[in-house]
Amino acid sequence: MICPGCSCLCDDIQIKNGRIFHACRRGEEIFSRYGENRARALVDGREVDVDTAIEKAVEILKDAENPAIYGLDTTVMEVQEIAVDVAEKLNGYIDDNSSFCLGELVEAVLKGDVPTTTLDEVRDNAYVIVYWGANPFHSLPRHMSRYSYYPRGAKRPRGYEEDRYLVVVDVRRSETAKLAKKNAKYIQVDNDEELVESFMRVVDGKAAKYAKEAGVIINEMKKADFNVILGGLGLKYGLRDLNRFVELVRKLNEVAKVYFIPAGFHANMRGFNETLFERTGAVNKYSFRDGKSDKEFAFTELLRNDRVDAALIVGTDPVYSLPYEISAKLGKIKTVVVDPRMSFTARVADVVIPSAVSGIEMSGTMVRSDGVRIKLEAMEEREINDLYIFRKIREGL
Repeated sequence: MICPGCSCLCDDIQIKNGRIFHACRRGEEIFSRYGENRARALVDGREVDVDTAIEKAVEILKDAENPAIYGLDTTVMEVQEIAVDVAEKLNGYIDDNSSFCLGELVEAVLKGDVPTTTLDEVRDNAYVIVYWGANPFHSLPRHMSRYSYYPRGAKRPRGYEEDRYLVVVDVRRSETAKLAKKNAKYIQVDNDEELVESFMRVVDGKAAKYAKEAGVIINEMKKADFNVILGGLGLKYGLRDLNRFVELVRKLNEVAKVYFIPAGFHANMRGFNETLFERTGAVNKYSFRDGKSDKEFAFTELLRNDRVDAALIVGTDPVYSLPYEISAKLGKIKTVVVDPRMSFTARVADVVIPSAVSGIEMSGTMVRSDGVRIKLEAMEEREINDLYIFRKIREGL
């Protein structure tokens, strides 16, 4: 089995006699508890059959002047493609969690602004491995053991003991930072931009605030023909201008070979980014009415500014995850939820359409954080799943 628990999409999960092997704590919970807290088809709090709920959802979307689709990071690409069709038919907005997560970093990769690679190549070849603003101990529990620091790679047969150099950049001494001991460096930063500038200046032979730390790391990078920076949410929010980080990666490549991979998001967030990018040239927060992507079209901003009158929310829980002053506005508009579980958002929605858990009850394609496309085969294929639901919605429009 392939685990849909995070963007690692680990492909070695085994289930024997009800026991789950090789999964991390997140994966184990998904496989062992996917049958719990299941959603029911509801319209205005009244239980109905699924097709009636879908018909009501179509009615709401048709009547809306400014509809938005939000979520889709936990479903498969085949569904994401239809969701983009639906947003275009509605002349509405479409967005996902990446608009306040790692969307900008993925966009830089898709546009070719930074050199990138695969996690398999990292496992086999990487010497200096930089986790910048990421704590995989929590967000990607098997990332380090499968792909980066710990594995014995084709060109790194002695693994972390001799053949790897770990760098952790963070504002606090995270669990991952505590692993930076032998052949490693932890840099605690007050300001990520100052560290970016320090690296840039050291490459040019100039003095800088973090000159000592940057100098050590650059010298280590020069020893190998393969190094990688894995950027997380802390990197995104630590920079006012992502372009400066892009310049840094290019600058480092003047003296060493350095690749970049975003790290740490939902199972198929990158799949959504790639699906929308192929259609529109944007990775998120897109308005089909305006024909462009902009910060004002992020779902959070649309809610904040009362710019939508209907929302189709798929496989995510904004009532739980967004600030109250934003999520509370869902109660003022028509809301349709498509989700396997009875989420907090489903409990306040006008329409709830129960679906299947992608990768466990529905097969399809997802994209790993490094851009590798993975085919997931369901343990038990449910007839009523996201694909069924979105085909019905598209037909109804």
